[in-house]
Amino acid sequence: MNQNTKKVSLFEKLVYGSGQIGMNVMYTLFSSYVLLFYTDVVGINPAMIGGVILASKIFDGISDLIAGQLIDTHKSEKGHCIPVLARWSIPMVFSVVLVFMVPNASIAVRLLFVFITYNLFNTVLYTYTCMAYGTLPTYVTNDPIDRGQMMIYAMLFAGATQTVMASTISPMIEFFGGMNQQSAWIKSCLVFGVIGLIFLLANVWIVKERVDNPKPPENILAGVKYAVSNKYWWITLAMCMATNVCLMFNLSISVYYLQNVVGNMGLMGAFVACSNLPGVVLMMIMPSMLKKISKQKMFIIGCVIMLAANVAFIIGPSDSVPLLLGTALVRGIGFGFPMGLNNAMVADCVDYGEWKNGIRVQSPLFSANSVSQKVGQGLLTSLFGFFLTAISYDGLKEVQAASTIAGINYFFKWIPLIMTIIMIICGVFFDLEKKMPQILEDLEKRRGSAEI
Repeated sequence: MNQNTKKVSLFEKLVYGSGQIGMNVMYTLFSSYVLLFYTDVVGINPAMIGGVILASKIFDGISDLIAGQLIDTHKSEKGHCIPVLARWSIPMVFSVVLVFMVPNASIAVRLLFVFITYNLFNTVLYTYTCMAYGTLPTYVTNDPIDRGQMMIYAMLFAGATQTVMASTISPMIEFFGGMNQQSAWIKSCLVFGVIGLIFLLANVWIVKERVDNPKPPENILAGVKYAVSNKYWWITLAMCMATNVCLMFNLSISVYYLQNVVGNMGLMGAFVACSNLPGVVLMMIMPSMLKKISKQKMFIIGCVIMLAANVAFIIGPSDSVPLLLGTALVRGIGFGFPMGLNNAMVADCVDYGEWKNGIRVQSPLFSANSVSQKVGQGLLTSLFGFFLTAISYDGLKEVQAASTIAGINYFFKWIPLIMTIIMIICGVFFDLEKKMPQILEDLEKRRGSAEI
């Protein structure tokens, strides 16, 4: 491979984007419903689940850095990322099925099983596969516009997949036997997993790596050193974490809110559609907008729209379905910008890091989004698990106490507001884009000199 800057076809960009179907059919089922499955189907105390998930986060962040290092320093004739997708996509599907196969045993055995299967999927196999998929555009092209468009198409497919999943998970589980039947969850997971594999393998067959990393760091400590010395990496880390916490509220905490506060789980599909579809539509035109409006401006505009919707949701009545769906729709419009731009902004950090340090560290830097996604989801899930226990939530009860319902309402309304404010602050400080023309010019000169 060489430093080929040939334009990437629209078809290849769309195929890459469709890979998010493969990643999201499994991860949406896992991240949205795993806590509900543990508490309401298996009957495990939410604080215990929170403790297991919190302990798992110790390994989670480390595994992202190891995965990134392995991808950057190992390659075959197919490249760095494609071989990982080819070898590990199928094992990843089976590992997420195992998550839902908690045995009918003592609480100690069940918690041990949860810890092992949770980490096998989330910490090991999903991490490695997701890191390869997320890093792939930086090995496909050096062109920042093409690269950014590939990542926006990926987020477009991600949002669409999450929306479809929100409307189909419950009917699928009911079709196979009902929400209280563990076998129904396992069968549903298998169906979604097979569908996802088709799109991941399409990336293996069609997407081509054209760009190599000429100077990967020799070991993981060196890779981490270059990553943490990149100030914009820290900004994108916080930015991605806050964004992913907001996403998890739409997909996960909303299950408890709709079930207990609103009293209508049937609204799940409509709520997620309002939260995600505006962003999906927006991301269809966002690639063309990159040539006219900076990523930073689009990011901040989107966050301000989210902030206004969050405030309106907080001050309005909790029993108003039109307010719930209306503010979700407006928030979804704003959320499309940060969700679509996160990976593209991380990609700029790769160029900045090479310009600053002389070393191109790709996968460890892309761990910003992967780490933030999983750590944000894990910390939110564990925190919410502890919170549910503190407000006396009992997943096996038909109706929760009034104080429990009030606690869920408070949690669901205020945490997204705090995350949105953090996102705005991060967006203000991410001023890298205006420096990129000079950075790219300098890098081109360095690469030209190195080839002489």
